[in-house]
Amino acid sequence: MEIISRRTALAGALSMLTVFATGCAPRSDQAAVQAALQSAVDAVPGYVGGTIQYQDGFSPGTTISAVLTVTATDREGTAEVLSSILEAVIRTYVDQPDVRTGFVRISASPEGDQTISVNTADIVKPSEGANATTDDVASHFKLS
Repeated sequence: MEIISRRTALAGALSMLTVFATGCAPRSDQAAVQAALQSAVDAVPGYVGGTIQYQDGFSPGTTISAVLTVTATDREGTAEVLSSILEAVIRTYVDQPDVRTGFVRISASPEGDQTISVNTADIVKPSEGANATTDDVASHFKLS
């Protein structure tokens, strides 16, 4: 009985170590990453407005999200500008310290026409599930 208790205690200690290590892993500087991503988006021709949101938290996870406005007038043009935005975002993101894989949920609509909307998943097919990840976007742009 004592051997089983020791094994159980050892297994419990190892699992707690894993949980502890995950919780203490370095996190990115949210404000710095968000500013870098916004700066990258601001430089994309065709971008008009909207703010990139970046979240890197223990319980909510890591997400890059935005609802953006672009100069395009149709769905194809909107998709083209969003593709350029996604490329700028991922090229900037992979250079940031301590970033982790996260979801990318960015949508774009033409200025003055919210009936047309193009989302990340329309440009980058998710490897699984409904949402593309930073790994999916990096792979799409051949960065990984």
